[in-house]
Amino acid sequence: MDDLRPGSDTLGVEGAAAIRRLYCVGMAGTGMKAIAEWFAAAGWQVSGSDRSATPKATAQFQSRGIRLYPDHSAEHLPQKIDLLIYSPAVPETNPERLAARELGTPQWSYPQALGQLMHGHRGISIAGTHGKSTTTALIGHVLRQAGLAPSILCGAEMIDTGLNGVLRARSIPPLDAGFSPSPANETRDPILVAESCEYRGHFLELSPRVVGLLGIEPDHFDCFPTFERAIATYREFISRIPADGLLVTNRDCETACSVASSSPARTVFVSTTDDQADYFAERVESTKTGLSMTVRLPNRTRVSITCPLWGQHHAINILTALAIATEHGVTPAEFTAASQTFAGIRRRFERRGDWHGVTWIDDYAHHPTAVRALIDAARDRFPGRRIWCVFQPHQISRTRELSDGFIKALCRADGVLVQPVFGAREATGTERIDLSRQLVEGVRRENPNAHFVADLDHTWTTLETHTRPGDVVLTVGAGDIDHIYHELTGRLRRNHAS
Repeated sequence: MDDLRPGSDTLGVEGAAAIRRLYCVGMAGTGMKAIAEWFAAAGWQVSGSDRSATPKATAQFQSRGIRLYPDHSAEHLPQKIDLLIYSPAVPETNPERLAARELGTPQWSYPQALGQLMHGHRGISIAGTHGKSTTTALIGHVLRQAGLAPSILCGAEMIDTGLNGVLRARSIPPLDAGFSPSPANETRDPILVAESCEYRGHFLELSPRVVGLLGIEPDHFDCFPTFERAIATYREFISRIPADGLLVTNRDCETACSVASSSPARTVFVSTTDDQADYFAERVESTKTGLSMTVRLPNRTRVSITCPLWGQHHAINILTALAIATEHGVTPAEFTAASQTFAGIRRRFERRGDWHGVTWIDDYAHHPTAVRALIDAARDRFPGRRIWCVFQPHQISRTRELSDGFIKALCRADGVLVQPVFGAREATGTERIDLSRQLVEGVRRENPNAHFVADLDHTWTTLETHTRPGDVVLTVGAGDIDHIYHELTGRLRRNHAS
């Protein structure tokens, strides 16, 4: 394969620097946005396609000089294309992938692309069932504020940048370059902070020197039929950290601690419950400005941290970010100052506005643990107010296997609306409706104010009938539940016009 380095453009016939062209299939999906933005920032001409693209996403890409097509067609490919990157959900039969194969164009999956971009960097991977996006973004923000200029590849959009990552144009090695360790002089390596997903073992494509392991729970049942299979995959991942690397582990998670024993690297533990941990949160409180913590450091000194994140569950995320930042030379004072200015990421307790006295919060939670933590965080943030949870389950297999946990989590809300399951990567059918109805029936055993809503119109009708000023509505799920805000914006405009 030709060298694909954006910093060393090949001269064309007439002497002008050649333009490198990238095409992304599934470009609007999680992680793929960050990859597209990375290459565009490196000077490449980027275009792509995604059937799930919203008008907002299309406009955002267009504002950055990236063209996004709302359908898949071989005709969308540029006449000359240097590289195609595709979402793992895109099959080999995709017309753009087929056309690229005929042209002899190199193709990388998203995990392969992430692995290639990490090559030559001091890679920091954030892994675990919950909190990956927030922790990745927080670490990147702190390191950036400390002047270390990291690159960040995060699955969610960072609010302070308007991008999926803070980008630096780095050399991109050939696909067959292999994943050799970074140079020995670690302090001079450029830093890449990456959200690293366990799904189908995608994080096995990466070569991090530092890993933050937030916690491990059963999930992704379509590729991990047993929890033991998932644990084995995590073990393989962290066993690849070099001996002179670092593993930061959540001591509050028994499974994570067990997996940590497979790592040859030095291990640092963080905890909110075990005072023997290296970084121990002695006090964690929810305040009007976010989460406040007193942390005992490895040298037995203490630091007070306030971060504008709501929910006790963020304590481990903050501790992990603190431990990793400290290992990169960030002082406790610098971390404290930077964390106070962290603006967060989209769809993580994101306040979307107020309408008729009702506050709207949007969140990506799609696992019982995350849903429970979200509702508890809403009660901390809005004490004394009624909490409504509009939940769109994500994946049939996850909903089926974790139904009892979802029911217990949803019972913590005052009112519950459940939409049909968003059948990502799965065949759709009546089961996506049946499972959602079963969740509603389960919640009703403790809370009669639970309703099945078949679509957006039914959701709106139910909310208009049952909510009152002062209520808080949580829109929750990893599918397209956030599309409700397109309708909300339209209603606000119509009311304003009238």
